[in-house]
Amino acid sequence: MLRTWQDVVRKWQLVPEVPADERDEARFRFDRARSALVSGRLDDALRDFQAAAALREHSHDQVGLGDVQLARGRWQLAAECYRRALATDGGDPLAHLGRSQVLVAEGRAAAALPELERMLAEAPEDPVLRYYLASTWCSVAEQCRSRTRDDVLVITSEHQLRLCERAARRILDLGVDDDELRRGARRLLAEVAAARRFSWSPEGVAVSMAVLVMSLGLTTVVAGGALNSVALVIAGVLLGGLMLYLIVVRFRRPAWQQRAESLAPLITKPGV
Repeated sequence: MLRTWQDVVRKWQLVPEVPADERDEARFRFDRARSALVSGRLDDALRDFQAAAALREHSHDQVGLGDVQLARGRWQLAAECYRRALATDGGDPLAHLGRSQVLVAEGRAAAALPELERMLAEAPEDPVLRYYLASTWCSVAEQCRSRTRDDVLVITSEHQLRLCERAARRILDLGVDDDELRRGARRLLAEVAAARRFSWSPEGVAVSMAVLVMSLGLTTVVAGGALNSVALVIAGVLLGGLMLYLIVVRFRRPAWQQRAESLAPLITKPGV
């Protein structure tokens, strides 16, 4: 889902203001519609964007209509408006940003990344593009994780772990002027670090078996020494090492895996 209302309206910062004495009727209607949209007055915005579109053929009017539909959760209608905007002006960044946010709203944030990365590569210092890319990476991290019936996001696979780490690092690298995004990225990195820690499960069984194996190996080595048998000593060392390795493989697991197993009955929406 969209992160905030800013994801709908922030792109309008890319449109410069036009002096009042240079506005015709279409531009007057458009400016009034944009002001209404940013203020959240969707009915007024829809009416004036429609009026502007009736007076001229401009991609921004269609983007505005798409934003109204996006704000109302009508993804398909929004996508159609952005498609018309791009048919009018294929290079309109507002239309491309709007289309990317439809993908985010539909739960396909990862599909929006290539286009946003391309746009930023062409204007690497643009703060608006940086914001949208960071926000989309935030949505990618959210959408990739599993969700419990209590609406808690849980990392349940190594793929999710890697994707969350990549998202968090990319957000921080972008250096966006958004405290919420930066804090979220740092929390996500801390969650990834905690999820990678290993522990024994079940701990009691693992420790008991490790002690048993070490005792068995040591007994074999001692017996080989007493019998002056090099082969028995080597066998004791190799057997003890192999069994310790098998214990580690069987009982030493990352924290994310243990948590995923314990919460499995509560998962209502598996991640990707």
